[in-house]
Amino acid sequence: MADPYELVKETLAEFKFPGTQQEIVEYAFQYGADPDTRRALHSLPLATYDNLAEVLRSVRLPTVDEEGLTPSEKAAHSRSKHSRQVAEYLRDVS
Repeated sequence: MADPYELVKETLAEFKFPGTQQEIVEYAFQYGADPDTRRALHSLPLATYDNLAEVLRSVRLPTVDEEGLTPSEKAAHSRSKHSRQVAEYLRDVS
């Protein structure tokens, strides 16, 4: 199984930043990205991303401990206090 982050990197390697979430999703579709990569990019918060690093910090990809779980088990895991993730640009830096 390919690394999901590598698939996102490969998909957006030629994308001209900055770009909105919608532009990134449209580009991934035109690129022919696999459904999981498109789904992950579609779940990005609505924002303008200045570079690939911002996308990678904000994209929600399955973690190793979610591999093989049913959708309901993944949902429960994502609601647990152990898997709280905040997009980098939403973090309070004060």
